[in-house]
Amino acid sequence: MSLPALIEKLIEFLRNKISILEKENRALKSENAILKDKENVIESQLKKAEEEIERLHQVIKRLKKDDSDTHHDAITEKVLKRFYDIGSEVSVEEVAPALSMDLSTTQYHFDVLSKAELILQTTLADKSSLTGESTPALFELSYSGRKYLTENKIVT
Repeated sequence: MSLPALIEKLIEFLRNKISILEKENRALKSENAILKDKENVIESQLKKAEEEIERLHQVIKRLKKDDSDTHHDAITEKVLKRFYDIGSEVSVEEVAPALSMDLSTTQYHFDVLSKAELILQTTLADKSSLTGESTPALFELSYSGRKYLTENKIVT
């Protein structure tokens, strides 16, 4: 075989190889585009899943907060029941001795009940400028307080 014929054969062989490599390159580019599309779909689904997880965390957090705010200890419930039993406005100074509690502890339970809106303050504490006589703050049972007592079967 002559040198020009050999070069011709080599050129034809290289053209075939280039053609095969170009086809493989197109196939790989096509496959790469498909994989990128799948990656985008998966990333979108992942983002939605992360958002849903965060939403559920917030729901759980709210439920835990609501649960801790709606169940009070036995002493706080005893103070709340005292409002129900009295049926009118009452002060810390009136409830403390009736339940054999000191003023600070009773005030704490009033604060808990006020924060939960189970009792409402109706009048502020006041001191007369003329006589120097103090009048205590008064509180009354709220609708939510009556509901709490009834739903938790503290009163019937």
